[in-house]
Amino acid sequence: MPAGIFVTDVLPPEAREVLSGFDVFEKEADDAVLARCEVLMAWPGRAIPEVLRKMSSLRMVQSMAAGVDALDFSSLRPGVEVFSNAGAFTENVGEHAWGILLGAAKGVHSRRRRAMPRALRGKTLLVVGCGGIGSEVARISRSLSMRTVGVSRSFASPQHFDERHPLADLPQVIGSADAVVIALPLTRATRGLFGAETLSRAKETVVIANVGRGELVDEAAIMDWLRSRPESRYVTDVFWKEGGKENFEAPAWELENFAGTLHVAGTPVGETLVKAKLAAATNVRRFLETGDAQNRVDASEYSGQRE
Repeated sequence: MPAGIFVTDVLPPEAREVLSGFDVFEKEADDAVLARCEVLMAWPGRAIPEVLRKMSSLRMVQSMAAGVDALDFSSLRPGVEVFSNAGAFTENVGEHAWGILLGAAKGVHSRRRRAMPRALRGKTLLVVGCGGIGSEVARISRSLSMRTVGVSRSFASPQHFDERHPLADLPQVIGSADAVVIALPLTRATRGLFGAETLSRAKETVVIANVGRGELVDEAAIMDWLRSRPESRYVTDVFWKEGGKENFEAPAWELENFAGTLHVAGTPVGETLVKAKLAAATNVRRFLETGDAQNRVDASEYSGQRE
């Protein structure tokens, strides 16, 4: 019997073709089908515990989103492997990161006072989180002749960085940066990484852009930092959660040196949605045929950190 795959969404024809030869069940499945499916393809927030508990043959969870922090890891049986879909969003989120970074640097966010534009060409860019998205940000920085420093556990494209450092070096290297892009996943180790102590080491004129997760930055710390340093700027596509959902009405909007977009960098619509589902399907086929796949997640980094 072919391996069963349960998908929490409808797949485009391209993705169905990739999974030809397997039994694919979309959106709905009875208990018997769920029990025999070896793979769950899902947006992490839709992988509800009730479904996970019924999937007694489950071997793989393939996220259709770049992040997996919304997945309930506590509902997974031991041995189930989880894979992210970060590669599918690399170009869109990398481009968006530059859009909001340049916008903040040039002061397009300012509504009530004259914010002087900052030049980034030839300056130093710090990328924190150098997987696919962070590496794309670094690649684009070459067009502005920037010196690019990476801080990360691993580097997807090390050739795009002039310097590479482990995460532990962040407090030591942030002071050299004229601009910072945060592109980390949210794990137990990275939650609140940008706290008061780290932020205090940054230049007074630094511009920080976040396309990772809101909770990578301590909300109280960034508010105090922005109030006390009017020449520093923070722009984000991701916001802090309240009651399990991002609060797009964050009080930071009251500050002139804060700006943001409402978590739209990797919005899965149109071509982006097709690309994401196709990438996820390709990774699933690779796993079922070889036992291995790209973007494997270490579940121990996520357990116990859900709000």
